[in-house]
Amino acid sequence: MPVLLQWSAAGKPIDSRMAAINSLARLQKDNKDITKQIAAYLTEPHFPVRMAAIYALGGRGDATAIPALEALLKSDDLSIEMAPMIKGQIARLKKPADGKPSANPSTGEGDEEFAYGAAGEELTTDQRLEKLERLLVEMSERLKSMEKRSADPQAVSGGCSV
Repeated sequence: MPVLLQWSAAGKPIDSRMAAINSLARLQKDNKDITKQIAAYLTEPHFPVRMAAIYALGGRGDATAIPALEALLKSDDLSIEMAPMIKGQIARLKKPADGKPSANPSTGEGDEEFAYGAAGEELTTDQRLEKLERLLVEMSERLKSMEKRSADPQAVSGGCSV
């Protein structure tokens, strides 16, 4: 656990942090301190780290994470695609045992909100959801890059010049 906490901390490469958070989620699911640590990443400035924390909390099955997820849902700092993902994880935590555990808790597979109640189409739906999640992360990163470029001092030099 100490190594995973070290690699999930700010300053480490984003991919390493995401992997560490996902791994932390699988450890000692009854350990409330781990849940609190993962919940702390919900306010991360890096979108992929925040997404990893959202799915890690849902995958832990620890209902004590619900208030942190609900607080994030009420914040003004959400991208469009995050609200339904957060709601899905909250629903998952409120109703964790419906008889069929998900294949990989950290990826959000099996979320009611995204499954549309079609048990026969579960694999296809999960595959489509994973593809959409990858595209949304990519779009979000591209948008952030564009926003950084548009925030250039020359671009915002006090208004429109004609």
